[in-house]
Amino acid sequence: MVAVGAVAYHADESDLCVDLFRQVFVPLRAAGAMGPVAHLLAVQADALLATGRWAEAAELIEEAQAFAVVRGMTCAELDLEALRVTLDALRGDNEPGVELTGPNWHAVSLDENRATMARTLRARGLAALSLGDHESAFRNLRSLFEDDGTPVHNLLSGRSIAALAGAAQRLGRHREAAHVLAAVRQTEGRRPTLRMTLLMHHAAALVDLDADTEKQFRLAVVHPGADQWPMERALARMSYALWLRRRRRPREAREQLATVIEAAARLGAHRLAAQAGAELRASGGTAAPKAAAPLAELTAQQQIVRLAANGLSNREIGERLFLSPRTVGTHLYNVYPKLGISSRHQLRDIVEQRMGREGTGGR
Repeated sequence: MVAVGAVAYHADESDLCVDLFRQVFVPLRAAGAMGPVAHLLAVQADALLATGRWAEAAELIEEAQAFAVVRGMTCAELDLEALRVTLDALRGDNEPGVELTGPNWHAVSLDENRATMARTLRARGLAALSLGDHESAFRNLRSLFEDDGTPVHNLLSGRSIAALAGAAQRLGRHREAAHVLAAVRQTEGRRPTLRMTLLMHHAAALVDLDADTEKQFRLAVVHPGADQWPMERALARMSYALWLRRRRRPREAREQLATVIEAAARLGAHRLAAQAGAELRASGGTAAPKAAAPLAELTAQQQIVRLAANGLSNREIGERLFLSPRTVGTHLYNVYPKLGISSRHQLRDIVEQRMGREGTGGR
């Protein structure tokens, strides 16, 4: 199962990777026997980030970092620290001056540990991008590729191509990023994964001056499979909305921005939600989009909510969903404010009310 999970990670089957590794990690974590799979903790954390399971990723990163420190697993510790910074950047919780430096960085040759180097450069780049420091973002993200555009890491570098293109567009360095994009396309070959296909479409829309920009944007956002990577899709929609605004198409821009705001709210991407809200108002939107029905916001947590409403304990829910009881508790803690409740016993009523509305067609 571990081997299949690793293959799923490399094949960008991110949901499958998460599910398989949960089945392996949860019992090992409960037994305190993570040693045999410790080298894969960063892989699972990365997949959780990509698929929008940020609360679970934060818990895993914290626990895995403590494990790595105790076991003296320096590379794993650095990988996890880079992923923690990445999560902060995605949420918009990061602060200026992220350097990812310390005594451990001198103990590892990043040239010999390309995955660690790639995660570090991506973390720095996304942190800078989140803060609007496009020059620093471009410098770090460009370092994921050699001078000729060849990816430094065959798997991880390419996943940052859209972020690199975003920074390049802001700096007017379209052709430089397009050169890298061409190299990434060559590396990916004739049958790239769906995730890489979507990221390359987004990048092309931003920096390929010979491309049909709107076609590339639409290809980046319309595929239903893009839901597997919700933040990447939201960022592509944000880029598309900004392009539509510049083309004086405010109604279409507002449609994209409303979707971005909803996705960002579900994920907890505070800075993206604020940026999209400002753009929505600037494009003529007079109010935030109508809030979704409470349970409709909880796609990633809906199973936990329903099981808790049925009276299952955190441990029982965890056993069914291959989650730790602590992860279940974290999800429920995050759910209560969204539902407008403060305790577990109120869940049954709100779930029954929602199911009743669905059963009567919302009448």
